[in-house]
Amino acid sequence: MPTEAVQLDSKVKFSKFRAPGTCGEFVQGHIQGRDFLVNCPIDLYSYAEVGTADNDGLHIERESDYFKIRDTLTLAAYELFLPLRHDIQVNSPIPRGKGMASSSADIGAALSAYLHACGQQVSPQIFARLLTEVEPSDCVHFAGIAHLNHLTGDLLESLPPPSGMRALIVDCGGEIDTLCYDRQRARAVYRNHEDCITEALSLLKQGLHANDPAVIAVAATMSATLSQQIHRKPQLEDLLACTTEKGALGVNCAHSGSVLGILYREDSRLTHELLDTVRREFGDSLSIVGDYRIIGGGCDVF
Repeated sequence: MPTEAVQLDSKVKFSKFRAPGTCGEFVQGHIQGRDFLVNCPIDLYSYAEVGTADNDGLHIERESDYFKIRDTLTLAAYELFLPLRHDIQVNSPIPRGKGMASSSADIGAALSAYLHACGQQVSPQIFARLLTEVEPSDCVHFAGIAHLNHLTGDLLESLPPPSGMRALIVDCGGEIDTLCYDRQRARAVYRNHEDCITEALSLLKQGLHANDPAVIAVAATMSATLSQQIHRKPQLEDLLACTTEKGALGVNCAHSGSVLGILYREDSRLTHELLDTVRREFGDSLSIVGDYRIIGGGCDVF
């Protein structure tokens, strides 16, 4: 069914937007019959440029890498009665297939730029529904830290982002396609540990509202540890032990991906010490993705 949009004052011929990736999620689970996650946006972005084309259709550079963008924009065009006459270019350093919301960021940036180029604006909730009709999404377009149903796009609560908190992201190896994630198996684990998930979610909200990185990290570590029963990351326990000994607060994970985030208070000395520890203790068994600041979500012009 066609949905509502707001017509902006004028159309533009060229539009450039960016959207952040994530360090997995702070907490993910299934409580009282409802799937949810709390995303963890970072300052690593996907960039999309959309311009009006001379001929009909969507023309996406490297379309084989970005076919989900075509699906989303085609859906948006149908529901909002918009033209499909655009050139689209996406550039993203976010690793793919690792659970860092690379597709969510790509689609979010491209959809934002496309709507702007068409002179249209939709609510964040409609935006989220367009995303999740194509695939489950961390919905990084929501401001702040989003507690949401990643299968429907329903925003359950908007939480404040932490300040002065970073994640050193490491990759345990392998790739996972979000669409191939064994959701039924995950739900079975979550049903058996609903008290743990409920406690982790409650702690996380307390930590975010109080801007207490230590409490945030405790909640994230609880969720990452439970996730070991669904998608095991063999280095997690040793990584947690050796990095907390150096001053890290805990870890979070990509629940349907291969990365772990070492969570810590912003401190350049500690950044170097954690990097040295990971390299010394794990060698080639872990690859370092990078060190990033945890931020609030949102798509914006660049």
